Amino acid sequence: MKLFPSPKANNKDALIGTVGAALAMAVTWLVSEALLDSVAPILALSMGASAVILFTMPTAPAAQPAPLIVAHCVAAFLGVLSAQLFDNTALAVGIAVGVHAGLMVRFGYMHPPSGGTALTAVIGGEVVTELGYTFIWRPVLLNAVLLVVLAVVINAPFAWRRYPAKN
Repeated sequence: MKLFPSPKANNKDALIGTVGAALAMAVTWLVSEALLDSVAPILALSMGASAVILFTMPTAPAAQPAPLIVAHCVAAFLGVLSAQLFDNTALAVGIAVGVHAGLMVRFGYMHPPSGGTALTAVIGGEVVTELGYTFIWRPVLLNAVLLVVLAVVINAPFAWRRYPAKN
């Protein structure tokens, strides 16, 4: 068994992934801050993990636009619904993340970082609770779409990193 079984990138791809993720998160933060009128959380925290996947593995199935956007939005919906239905945080978190995981596997829109979006919807505090279902599009959908657009733009100059990947 290898200690680090993931494929290793060459220096060029590692640098593109590093700069891409950094730029994408900074731009997503700035755009969200400007458009969301200081609504917190301006940035769904799970978007950091999505940026890592988008910019270090742009051809991976989990990095593709439809799974990324659908998974985050479904997760946000399930998290908000669970938070509203259950007074017990452990139960709400377990149901939101668990049901979401099952739906992703069953319907094939796998994007693992979205589990953090479901979690955020439940434990994100008063500001997230006050947003209710608005949390789905504000900030989650905005963040997800912006990351996808940035992945297209940032990967475009590199022929071997075209995003989205062609089937």
